[in-house]
Amino acid sequence: MAIAQINVAVVGCGVISDIYLQSLQDKFAVTNVVACSDLNPEKMQAKAEKYHIKAMSYADILADPTIQLIVNLTTPKAHYSIIKQALEHGKHVFSEKMIAVELADGQELCELARSKNLRLGVAPDTFLGGGIQTARYMVDHGLIGDPLSVVVSLNRNFRVYADIFPHMNQRGGTLPFDTGCYYLTALASILGPAKSVSAFGRRYQPERVGQRTDKPWFGEKSTVEADNILTATVAYQDGVLATVHFNSENILNEQPQMTLFGSDGILKMGDPNNFDSPNYLTKQLNEPVKFPFTYGFLENSRGLGVADMAWAIQQNRPHRASMEMAYHVFELIHGMYQSAETETVYHMQSTFDRPQPLPTGYLDNGFWGPTEESALAF
Repeated sequence: MAIAQINVAVVGCGVISDIYLQSLQDKFAVTNVVACSDLNPEKMQAKAEKYHIKAMSYADILADPTIQLIVNLTTPKAHYSIIKQALEHGKHVFSEKMIAVELADGQELCELARSKNLRLGVAPDTFLGGGIQTARYMVDHGLIGDPLSVVVSLNRNFRVYADIFPHMNQRGGTLPFDTGCYYLTALASILGPAKSVSAFGRRYQPERVGQRTDKPWFGEKSTVEADNILTATVAYQDGVLATVHFNSENILNEQPQMTLFGSDGILKMGDPNNFDSPNYLTKQLNEPVKFPFTYGFLENSRGLGVADMAWAIQQNRPHRASMEMAYHVFELIHGMYQSAETETVYHMQSTFDRPQPLPTGYLDNGFWGPTEESALAF
């Protein structure tokens, strides 16, 4: 039978837009990208010509009744306004991380989506990739016994990154929000909701000067708006305890770590910012073994959450990159900052239902295998 497509418009034509547009056009049959928009008209027109879609103002996209779903790829400070306008105009929304900057704004957007019976999904969607889905399979099938504790660590150099993308040193854009959310979302999809968090933070070299001669802010002073080194202990509702370390003031050589310790084994996961994160299983008195992938979407598949939402709309089922899970991770990061500031334990107020895993076996094996997208359709 013919696949009923969902008409999609992409708002924000920055660096990340290319992989979204490529995936939504070439990888998924359910999405039909019809338009793009950006405050920079030259950038918008270039993307429209490259992908053979319409260049439209955001107002025109909102007014177009044929556009059903908006993919929001703007910077964090614009997310609240962009998402709210879309929901008020009856559009489903999938947004790049995170849902907003302020916690109350994120809660308001979730309530608005519910009141209008609209879908709101939020990145990261990398947890739907073959790497994290395989890790969840291993945990769900008892390969490490009862999960007991987790160690998470991420280092980056925002003296470089944030000099290219200044929002990374602004409130709502620091390392826990920008990249740490990949780790916390992966854990949420595997372990479920968190119960409480206790954290410590430090703001290292808060006064910065633009170093890049190719940027208009070269030589200009700016201030880091939130702690850029954060450590935390998270207690999950299922009893698992996590040690979390985020440091954006280190070096460019990243050493990502996400290791889950169970009663009968150790699961060492790869970088959850990627779709093809490898998984290594260690059993007692044995060497680590690389576990085979049991799922597809091993290449860069950003937009996978959009496609899952499009299929979910047609099937009247929950989409997996849900606003409830996204808001919970959003609250968890805010809770870390609040705990560090007040020197108290933060108790989580939100919860969510763990998303259904993808069905196994839908690997991209070319002509002789089922299509990856079939995993979303059944």
